Amino acid sequence: MPIDKTSLAAAAMAAAMSLSAPCMTAYAQDLPAGTPRQSLDAAIGLEAAGHTGDHTPMWQVSNRHGLPSIDNYGLVRAAISYDNRLAHNWRLETKVDLAGGIGTDSHFIIQQAYADIYFKWLGLSIGSKEEHFSPLDSDLSSGGLVWSGNARPIPQVKLGAFDYVQICRRFALKAEVSFGWYTDDNYLRETVDKGETYVTGIKYHTKNFYMRIGDPAGHWLWEMGYRLDTQFGGTQHLADGSTVTLGKGLRQYWEALIPQSGSSDANVGEQIAFSGNFLGSELLKLTYQWKGKRVAAYMENYFDDFSGMGKLNGWDGLWGIEYHNTAKSPITSIVVEYYQSTDQSGPLHGSDYDPLCHKTGGADNYYNNYLYQGWTHWGHSMGTPLAVSPMYNSYGTPGFLHNRVKALHLGIKGDITGQWSYRLLMTFSRSWGTYFKPSIDVAENFSLLAEVHYAPEKLRGWTFAASFGADTGDLYGDNAGLQVRVKKEFNILKR
Repeated sequence: MPIDKTSLAAAAMAAAMSLSAPCMTAYAQDLPAGTPRQSLDAAIGLEAAGHTGDHTPMWQVSNRHGLPSIDNYGLVRAAISYDNRLAHNWRLETKVDLAGGIGTDSHFIIQQAYADIYFKWLGLSIGSKEEHFSPLDSDLSSGGLVWSGNARPIPQVKLGAFDYVQICRRFALKAEVSFGWYTDDNYLRETVDKGETYVTGIKYHTKNFYMRIGDPAGHWLWEMGYRLDTQFGGTQHLADGSTVTLGKGLRQYWEALIPQSGSSDANVGEQIAFSGNFLGSELLKLTYQWKGKRVAAYMENYFDDFSGMGKLNGWDGLWGIEYHNTAKSPITSIVVEYYQSTDQSGPLHGSDYDPLCHKTGGADNYYNNYLYQGWTHWGHSMGTPLAVSPMYNSYGTPGFLHNRVKALHLGIKGDITGQWSYRLLMTFSRSWGTYFKPSIDVAENFSLLAEVHYAPEKLRGWTFAASFGADTGDLYGDNAGLQVRVKKEFNILKR
């Protein structure tokens, strides 16, 4: 989307981060008492899934960091991690997580490889790391609207306060900024139809700022925050076989960090100094907690420009209620969510129809962009999986064909016994296609996941999981699948 629509918000975030830094130093938090100074751990696991129908059921694939396949697959996964609490408030965390298998997009996958360095509250992260949208329940939520943990991690260099830092008793902040680089060039070359346009060598940028008001040990907590993410740079491959360079030099990084008015409006030629796809979200969350329980209500609003940022997109967004109980019980957590993306600030963009239509914004075409193939990595939506990922598209179409969606989602988990637990996800959704390519009929879908976990006391470090998944309807077809996972964790060093 045009960059000038985000420059004010980006500048406000940068100012807020700079103003808060001195306060954070005064109230830096220590690491939890009793944490080992050094630990070296390893894990190895097996995973396999088989299905009837066209695909592995949606919830057996979604929000799993892009690792499971929509085809029948088998995976072997091994990881080793090291954590060292150094002197003078320094800390080092590293991890290498590798996978190999059949039926997947790649036979060998570097899923995670990172080093995190902390000094008190300030962290520097380098590499590829699995992350969910932390204000939401990663097990039960349908996922964040900009980043959900649905796609493979993007290698990044990230700086910031990665968790809340108490500025004072009733006020905490967290903020981060990063640059990253996509790894799916070969995937795009192999899967995108020759008649479609796609971009390789894409770069990634994100910045976010969140605050929490209230005593963490008290009853009421109020969270609010903002994030702005960007795809930029790369090489555009056109249908006629020609290419266009979408960014060059250090200037493209600067303009992604501090958007410049009109930068993305340049005419497409052989080379463009800068082009970017900007999108973001705003979060509001209110929590009440008591005696090991908590109830929260939240809203995440997605935007492509100021029309969405100003909530001119009506009821679009993710609206949720969650309940959590720390005590072991048949129901420990419940999440109920309503997702809507049908408004998009209206069907028309005013600037495209002047003087007939006197409005700004509209026809936001969520997750799609006129230069980039879509808000995806390795074919998976980086935002909510409720917008059907392009990897499901026939004929190698790289964009989102279903971004006008209404969905109702339910997630439940609990303990069956001390060693057995379960998780249940159910989602009903309806799609109207897109404003530019509406569906002839409203497409409906129901997806189910029923999963059990077994962690036997006599087999320390072993965990077993099995799930049944199913889809029925127009979006994913009629599918039924069984997925099994086995994992063994080892502690090599702890002192």
